[in-house]
Amino acid sequence: MKISQVIPVVGVMLASVALLSGQPRCQAQTIFPTAHTFFNNVPYVSGGTTRQVMDIYIPVGATGPVPVVLYIHGGGWNQGAAENSMNDWDQLGQGSFAIAAVNYRLNTVVEPLVTQVDDMKAAIRFVKANATAYGIDATKVGVMGQSAGAHLSGLAALSSDLAFLGSASDLANTQNLSFSSDVQAVVSWALPPIPPSGNQTLTLSTYIGSGDPDFQMFHSVDDLTVNISFPRNFRNSMIAAGLGVTLSEISGNHFPSETTRDTFAPVIVTYFNQEFAAIPEPSTGLLIGGSVFAAIILGSRKMRLHNR
Repeated sequence: MKISQVIPVVGVMLASVALLSGQPRCQAQTIFPTAHTFFNNVPYVSGGTTRQVMDIYIPVGATGPVPVVLYIHGGGWNQGAAENSMNDWDQLGQGSFAIAAVNYRLNTVVEPLVTQVDDMKAAIRFVKANATAYGIDATKVGVMGQSAGAHLSGLAALSSDLAFLGSASDLANTQNLSFSSDVQAVVSWALPPIPPSGNQTLTLSTYIGSGDPDFQMFHSVDDLTVNISFPRNFRNSMIAAGLGVTLSEISGNHFPSETTRDTFAPVIVTYFNQEFAAIPEPSTGLLIGGSVFAAIILGSRKMRLHNR
């Protein structure tokens, strides 16, 4: 059965439950240039805060389960919202993948919270655990972030061999642990090397290791907030580790204009589509909790060999 046939049925079921439970409702979506089914404020941490939610956009008309890209908003680690991000990056909706725009607990002091990275990991695990319900392919997951969101998504991707960075008792770190937070592709826009506090626990390069996913980076040579020297050094470290990485040096400000976003959104869409297409369907899997959890992904993707 095609996804275009499945998704409306799923939407009706979830919407019916929502009327009684107050949970997120399925509705039509008008942000993207192509038709998507929209699930608003989906909690990815059961019993969590109002910030631990995501908006899920499922493309209508695709055949079979679709890949998914989690978008992590920026805002200095202490502000921002998923809804605004999708208004800005609406052209990402041209891709043949679902989008989950993720909110996370905001920080109100200078030091960004390790728990923000753990929120990202929890969000990735949630998407995999509920892949069947949303028509998502759990073996094809990407992340994209801008500014602080680029830091959080990049750090979550590089540290995916660790279940979490913070406390084991944090609610985000207690759920869907039978699923990994591995991702297969990363896009970063204006990637900071480290939060303002200089906390080495949150330094991206610390977590680079064999088997990490490919990175596609975009960074302005005119960026006065994060100097272009960092993404250049980060790219070199990734290459030295034998990892796939591309740095596109562009012009403009730290936060791109609408014209810049619309110019490069098709490039980003093409990158994700190609990365996901290169991943073969798993020939072997383990049945966990009613969902297929890929034990081995064949082809160009190497098994994670981190030993940190």
